[in-house]
Amino acid sequence: MTFILLTGSIMAISIFLIYRLCRLAGIEMKWISLVLCAVLAFIVNALAISMSAFLDRTHYFRLGVLVVLAAALVTLVNEHLLRREERKKEQESPIPAETDAAALPPDQAAQPEPAAALPAAEKAMPDRAEAGAAVREQKPSAEEERRAEEAARAKADAVHRAKALRDAREKARQQAAETLQRRQEEEARQKAEAAKQRREAEQRQREAEAQRQRKKQQEAEAQRQRKKQQEAAVAAFRPQVESLDTLDALLDFAYEQAAHEPAAAICAYQQAIARFPEDSYTPFLIIELGNIYKEQAAYQDAIDAYQHALSLPIIAANDAIRQEFAKNIRYLGIVQNILSKHHALQTPFRDIPGAIMQEIETEFLHSGSQSK
Repeated sequence: MTFILLTGSIMAISIFLIYRLCRLAGIEMKWISLVLCAVLAFIVNALAISMSAFLDRTHYFRLGVLVVLAAALVTLVNEHLLRREERKKEQESPIPAETDAAALPPDQAAQPEPAAALPAAEKAMPDRAEAGAAVREQKPSAEEERRAEEAARAKADAVHRAKALRDAREKARQQAAETLQRRQEEEARQKAEAAKQRREAEQRQREAEAQRQRKKQQEAEAQRQRKKQQEAAVAAFRPQVESLDTLDALLDFAYEQAAHEPAAAICAYQQAIARFPEDSYTPFLIIELGNIYKEQAAYQDAIDAYQHALSLPIIAANDAIRQEFAKNIRYLGIVQNILSKHHALQTPFRDIPGAIMQEIETEFLHSGSQSK
């Protein structure tokens, strides 16, 4: 409320001062025109705030158009009021009648004129009538000239405003075209950048896939070489193992060789399982053989050993042992897959990092819950 009162007071004082200055400068200005100017100032301010909250070129252009229109409206209203006042004054003021009686002294005006002066007076009356008619004819001519000048001025103002509006529209179109062009160029640049990034990502993905394939091939080749070496080592101990004729002798030999000659222990366990498949100790021999394979990072050989054991009669007849062997097969398969994913298939079971082991255990529990 204080803002409104303060603003109104300032506007009222400004209107009064402008009016006094116009009067001192000889400029015809009406109170209503000044009040209209103040009202239009409020309207232009409100429209400028509502049009946009950002001071960009479009905002200044719109503000300029509003100011020009408001100024033109105030000018037209003031001109209209001045014209109306002039017409009213012309209608109220009568044509001055020129009489000789008004110019004569009082004593002469009261005396009757002699008969000889009548013809001269009668002769002068048509001249005065003609002069009054001439004055009346000249006055409409001056009024028409003034109106013609005002009409020409109004026409020139209208032409100027029309030209200003055309220029403003043309400038707005140019700005819109430039904005559209910049937006299209920016979109094209962004699309090109996105396409470039996509191609680079695809190239990196192809390179990573190629590297994974190379590592996979290298690991497969290393597995084949390791298996060949292991088979050769086992074959080297086979004559010595075949000379042992009892299960106890085979087990003693396997226990002695397990720490420093795993191939000899593998050969001994294989011979024991093959010779004594019906012995009650055979399931434990298979478990020991699988453990040696795990410590040698031969996970596929351990899986093959458990799968072969499932066909033995002593294993097939015992549901608990059969389920335990099936669980070991599933667990070793998960170990093999996760180590292959991390390109660590040559890692012995005891050397598997804790993070990978946690991943293996999580996957094993998850697969176990799904199988149930």
